[in-house]
Amino acid sequence: MTKPIDEKDRLFGVVLGQAIGDALGHPIEFSKNYVVSTLEPNNLFTDDTQMFCAIGEALVSNPPHVNEDSFMEAVAANFIEWRVNPLGGTHRAPGGTCMEAVRRLGTGIPWTDSGIKGQGKGNGTAMRAAVVGAAYWKAPEFAFRIGGLTSVPTHNNLEAILGAAIVASTCAYIIGGYTYLEALAQSLRLASDWQNQFLVPSYPQDVPIGGGNDAQSPWYTIGHIAAAAISAPDADVTVFREINGNDGAVVPAVAAAMFWNSRGSNYSDVTLTAVNNSDDCDTVGAIAGAIAGARFGVSGIRADWTQAIELRTYLYDLAQRLWLVGKDVKDENELDESEIEL
Repeated sequence: MTKPIDEKDRLFGVVLGQAIGDALGHPIEFSKNYVVSTLEPNNLFTDDTQMFCAIGEALVSNPPHVNEDSFMEAVAANFIEWRVNPLGGTHRAPGGTCMEAVRRLGTGIPWTDSGIKGQGKGNGTAMRAAVVGAAYWKAPEFAFRIGGLTSVPTHNNLEAILGAAIVASTCAYIIGGYTYLEALAQSLRLASDWQNQFLVPSYPQDVPIGGGNDAQSPWYTIGHIAAAAISAPDADVTVFREINGNDGAVVPAVAAAMFWNSRGSNYSDVTLTAVNNSDDCDTVGAIAGAIAGARFGVSGIRADWTQAIELRTYLYDLAQRLWLVGKDVKDENELDESEIEL
């Protein structure tokens, strides 16, 4: 008899699933010279998981449901530390937008002003946001809020903010018992209410709403991700990749992760097809892997992969500490906006 997947199993699945998906894609990032079929012991995760863990440590040390500003200051400090002393000892192909914004943080620019506006639509926000859903699985609307907020220090654009928020809340809903498509639908519903200041507390008011490189489009974000997930089972993969566009941008990256989750029935299928059919393989693998980890739990990930991933002891410890923070959080019906210290 198969053991049911409980909330703790799913939460650990997010943390390990993120790192493993990231590491699977790392060797073939922007290269189609070979196809990855398994996680090798020397496959390292990238800056995606390094920054995921930086946010995770801030969630543990300064929980945002206690004080959001203290949390965001901790995120900023951890990002600065990551730039100087990255987890695992080396930088792993960090994006230019993230590095420039974190450099700005290091000069004393506040986190509210350090992020790149206008063209700051890179996938460097969504790649790290699932950890917020792991912590706030009892309060997915709050996970949406905080997931989006973690985008602001580097990518202060509504598309990036919503992409990160959707990843965070989708993981939260799944851990809490929703099916994958139910969780995504709920997250897209939240995104459609993007003018709600509780759900989306900060986005650049001086950047136009609409299409184009120098604007921000919530409707493109919602519609593109929804279409990718819904059409996935019957879609032609080649056509999808052509239509989806450059997955170095946040919306195509999240859309790709949702596409492969809609087609996959187990963790291995989701992550291997995701990394082998993407350009920014590590990032799409990280996002898809975190969501698949929530769906199938850490017990649904190959044991040789959970044994082989680097810093596995640290990752399990981080997951345990996130569990201790999250299990005592009030559920979404009890978490009152008035109780949150801003």
